[in-house]
This record gives sequence, structure tokens and C-alpha cells, in this order.
Amino acid sequence: MDALSQVASESVLRQATVAGARVIFDEVKLRTPIGIATWESRNGRQKRYPGFLRDNILIAYDKERSADGLRATYLVTWSKDAFYGRFVEYGTSKMAANPFLRPGYDASKDAAAEKFGEVIDEKVKELTSG
Repeated sequence: MDALSQVASESVLRQATVAGARVIFDEVKLRTPIGIATWESRNGRQKRYPGFLRDNILIAYDKERSADGLRATYLVTWSKDAFYGRFVEYGTSKMAANPFLRPGYDASKDAAAEKFGEVIDEKVKELTSG
């Protein structure tokens, strides 16, 4: 019974959740469109290069949707530097949408759930055999 409570611990569940998020993360990075032009701000402080959005996709812990000991929520999203990801994903009045986040999630959600289960199974075997 002690092994089961260790498997249900927040640490193990977070590890499994991150493993599942990593599957979605990898798929989203593959689907992220890559531009063809380099951009630089007038003062030269900000630069964007082809692949900048792809390189700024990340897995982030969502404190607002998470509850300590009960639920851990992770998001696959873009960094603040790649704010224009929302324009690419949803489009603008002058630019058609080029979605990559939602299709990446849809394509990999089953594999992510499978990976989550694999990590939990691995931890159960690890804790019950030792």
C-alpha cells in the first residue's frame, strides 16, 4: 500500500504529466511554421530569425489551473518573446491562420496519454520490485 501512495505522489504524477507533455511538445515543434525572413527592430534590440517561433515553443507549468497535491497542469505554448505565435495560429484580419498548436495536440494526444501510462507503470514496477 505504501508503494501505491508513492506512485500517487505529486512528484510521480508530475513526472508522468511532463513526459506526456513532451510528446505533444515534440509534435508541435515539428509542425511550427518557419519563416523565410529575418526581422530586426529599429533600435536593434529585438531580432527574429527564421525558426524563432519554433525555438521558443516551451512546456510551462500552469499555477492557475493546478492545485497542490491534486492536479498539475502543463501547457505547450510559446514564450513571451514569440508573442506573434497567436497571430500565426489564429490569423489576423490581413493574414490567414496557419495553425500548428491545435493540430499538433490533436495528432499526439493519444501518444501523450500512452506515455503518461508508461511512466506510471514504470514507477509502479520500480516501487513494487524494490
